[in-house]
Amino acid sequence: MAAATAMTYGATASIAFAAPTPRADEWWFHAWSVQGKVWPLSRGSGVTVAVIDTGVNAKLPELSGAVLPGLDTVGGRTGGQVDFDKPGHGTAMAALIAGQGGGTTDFTGLAPEAKIMPVRLLDRSEGDWVTPISQGIKYAVDHGAKVVNMSIGQQAFQCPEELQDSIGYAIQHDVVLVAPAGNEGPTGNAPEIPARCPGVLTVGAVTKESKAWSGSVPHNYVTLAAPGAQMGAVGKDGTYYPHSQGTSGAAALTSAAIALIRAHNPTMSGRTVVQRLIATAMRIGDKKWNPKTGFGVILVRGAMDPGNYSVSANAPNPVYAAFDKWKASTYRAPSRPLATAKPKTVHSGGVATSTIVAGVAAALLVVGGLITGLLVLSRRRGLGRTSHL
Repeated sequence: MAAATAMTYGATASIAFAAPTPRADEWWFHAWSVQGKVWPLSRGSGVTVAVIDTGVNAKLPELSGAVLPGLDTVGGRTGGQVDFDKPGHGTAMAALIAGQGGGTTDFTGLAPEAKIMPVRLLDRSEGDWVTPISQGIKYAVDHGAKVVNMSIGQQAFQCPEELQDSIGYAIQHDVVLVAPAGNEGPTGNAPEIPARCPGVLTVGAVTKESKAWSGSVPHNYVTLAAPGAQMGAVGKDGTYYPHSQGTSGAAALTSAAIALIRAHNPTMSGRTVVQRLIATAMRIGDKKWNPKTGFGVILVRGAMDPGNYSVSANAPNPVYAAFDKWKASTYRAPSRPLATAKPKTVHSGGVATSTIVAGVAAALLVVGGLITGLLVLSRRRGLGRTSHL
């Protein structure tokens, strides 16, 4: 296949240590030569990935022993270890990251020795996520996570101050944050949080042919791309969904790749990890950057192996450059909408999707004639409009 040729570092070799065996349709394992080139260096041991989502079913055999107690931002006593989404979106993301094989699906994560710290958000029909996401980020940082995966999205013109401050807190503590670009392309491209927030690594999706997935939303803050189409996912009850797709999965695989890099390079800063991912990425097309796939598809082995793949200390790092610019500025976006409408759930193409009207706010600031508006429309970032998850 084209992707295997373009993204591989060599033929997959046999490995001399016990490891889960990925399913044949987990095509990114072959494309990245994971078993032969990546896992001999790292399988994510010692790194915790926070999954801010719908919760994670810690009892799923495919995640046996991988899920730590986390946070339930709704106030329940679940520790995030129960998935409240009907098919199990949070569980699916956790399995992409740290699946153990086994169960009924044999689904294997890219970083099977990493740990998952679940953070459960409000149900997708219950309202605004700014405060819960912010709480989740700070909880993850304070409890040892080195990567925060946020396969979620809420449309907004600005990154609210409350959320941006929590992102700053994570970066101050050397934690990398990852979010998906969105799944509404080509019909829509409204900006979303947390993806648009300075300091967040935003990821688009590609197919197994290393082409941009049609649903991946183009934006000027999209930095990288990862597999997100023609893939499967495991739900919270062990059901296997063979036709799931979307930038959620691309973000989860990127978070897993970061776990592998950080496990192999425990003294490498998060800033350097992101810089290396950008510098070693495989370009899509003839341009250095494009709004659907950013600087290209991540290549895990190159990013994790500074001994064989050197990257200049002056190499571009737009994710952290944007954060540094925000940090140096004096302006702060409104922390949340000024009005909140009753949330609702709509259906599209026979598949339930979440469209939560969290509010429309207009704030007039009579300071040098500055007028700032904030429109928020919240939705769960699913695996795609044609997905069962």
